[in-house]
Amino acid sequence: MNQAETQVQWRRPCVEVDEVAALAAAYGAPLRWSVALAADEYTRTYRFSSSGDRRAEVVFAVQDPAGGIWVHAKAHYPSHIYRLPSGGINWHEDVAQGLLREIEEEMALAVQVERFLGLIEYTFHHEAEVAHFASYVFHVRSEGGPPCPHVDEAITDFHMVLPGQLTQTAAELRNIMGDRRGWGQWRAIAHDLVYESLVGSRV
Repeated sequence: MNQAETQVQWRRPCVEVDEVAALAAAYGAPLRWSVALAADEYTRTYRFSSSGDRRAEVVFAVQDPAGGIWVHAKAHYPSHIYRLPSGGINWHEDVAQGLLREIEEEMALAVQVERFLGLIEYTFHHEAEVAHFASYVFHVRSEGGPPCPHVDEAITDFHMVLPGQLTQTAAELRNIMGDRRGWGQWRAIAHDLVYESLVGSRV
């Protein structure tokens, strides 16, 4: 059996109890949300694939010294849509490693991880099929400066929003129409969690 075949057989789960406990000890106890979602055809194409390249994802609310939080756009998003950056955690990667790697790749900012805000566990349903996924959500402070994504990233723009404006960002995601509607419904959830953590608790 070659290395690639071994890696396919040995995959870490979305959520490991010991890893979550270690993250909570280092960065604070997270909110724990469990969310059931109906998967449309668009979502099904990448959430139900057995050849997926990630066990879960990190979502990072990177706050500038001025207080704003960076959101980004990509060319394939609807023209008015921005959202919090996120990135996949590889099958054999620790969550903390994935977080720092993804921040470097997507933003190239010097940062300090402030809090482990939340763990969102999703159950996607499509007819008789079920798929599971998870988002590990973090509050991160940058030392300043604009993000500078690596050239192979698909990010086309960044701008800052105030923490209190994340509800509007979530609403815009939920109001997407067409074949990305289910994606927008899913992506809005992490913004709700960040808003509740940073604004609802007066952080």
